[in-house]
Amino acid sequence: MNKDIEKKLIITIDGPSGAGKSTIARMLSKALGYVYIDTGAMYRGIAYAFMNRRQEAEIDEFLEHLSIRFNFTDGTRVFLEDRDISDEIRTPEVTSLASSLSQKSPVRQYLTKIQREIGRDGGVVLEGRDTGSIVFPDADIKFYLDADPEERARRRHLEFKSKGIDTGLTEVKKDMSQRDRNDSERSIAPLIIPEGAVYIDTTGIDIQGVIGVLLKHVREKG
Repeated sequence: MNKDIEKKLIITIDGPSGAGKSTIARMLSKALGYVYIDTGAMYRGIAYAFMNRRQEAEIDEFLEHLSIRFNFTDGTRVFLEDRDISDEIRTPEVTSLASSLSQKSPVRQYLTKIQREIGRDGGVVLEGRDTGSIVFPDADIKFYLDADPEERARRRHLEFKSKGIDTGLTEVKKDMSQRDRNDSERSIAPLIIPEGAVYIDTTGIDIQGVIGVLLKHVREKG
């Protein structure tokens, strides 16, 4: 852990897809010796389980009988009935369904409870869309990362290509635009800039530059 920061802080990083949240959160947590909590992976895990459910069921019943767990101590691992599905949840189809399911109150309540339990003692960096507004509105430090929509789409397209997912840039732009609308216009926990959050536009800024800005704020607080 960084010796300049002795208090175990709760740090949240929110923002739209493609803004660099995951990479930045992962690197920041490593620099601080904190646990990185990828809340998006949690929603994708629920979506994957819902896509592959054995029988039709209402969302409440589905969640009641769901056997899923998350491990963030050594990277991001998601287990469905003890089977590691961490790689299988990263497809565009699962991501799209996760965006839809995230608008359902039972799903958000289910995962928000788990996220609060994991992060309540501090020493965590949570990344998502409502971590600073809903999950931990009293977090020690809140960040909101953003970027130009064109750049965000290019980043996501490259991410898919690196994973061998054949999705065209035009399709990525369309899906991202739809997800932006879904996230910002939903009635439950919409994507907003949390009160007191530090807003950072990552357009044209390299990763180390962004990390430097975040660490400066963390040191000032810690």
